[in-house]
Amino acid sequence: MDKLLSTINYSPCMQTEDLTVGGTSNTTSSTLGKRDLRQQSMDKDLNNLIGLIYQGPLESQPWQSALPALRRALDAQVVSLVLRPPTAGDEGVILNSLRPDAKKSQGADGLADPDDWELKIYREEFFALDPFLNLPPGQVIALEDILNDTELIASDYYLHYLKPIGLFRILGVDAVEPGGMLARLRFSRRRSEPRFNNRQRALLETITPHLQRAIQIYAQLN
Repeated sequence: MDKLLSTINYSPCMQTEDLTVGGTSNTTSSTLGKRDLRQQSMDKDLNNLIGLIYQGPLESQPWQSALPALRRALDAQVVSLVLRPPTAGDEGVILNSLRPDAKKSQGADGLADPDDWELKIYREEFFALDPFLNLPPGQVIALEDILNDTELIASDYYLHYLKPIGLFRILGVDAVEPGGMLARLRFSRRRSEPRFNNRQRALLETITPHLQRAIQIYAQLN
């Protein structure tokens, strides 16, 4: 995770102790060489992640490869992609990937069962109460940007949904394709875990334009 996140705003710099007067020391060359290799590896990780996002519309289960990879990259307990919101008489399309240790029935690279009670009760009862709906398109926002912890803890959404399933911190973005289809991508953590940091927000900002194009492909295929 840290290796991938370091790709964002990464700027290699030389350490003063690596410099020698009148030339470049072997230490400097070695250090720069290691940094070049590390940067290449980080670029490859980011490119692979973006590739999985574009692969998503073509998979039998949409984004079955990208969602676990995104969850690992942002070190989240759960990642959710809402492709069609639930409405009266329509369960909608909501894809989830959970940490393997949080869901024994799910493999490391699989999607959660859509009939799991957490997803089912969200569709049937709590989607309408979700304070994290209708974000400004393309803008990465954390739940604490909207509700502080005290306000969240007092809300029905937390008391009756987030608390029972052990979630607290949420980071998300909405991606809208030109035809009007709206996709909601959400990352969630437990209360005991740290807030999503600036590098993790920056990573999500980086992949959002690619998600938007992939959603456009999905909309045209479906």
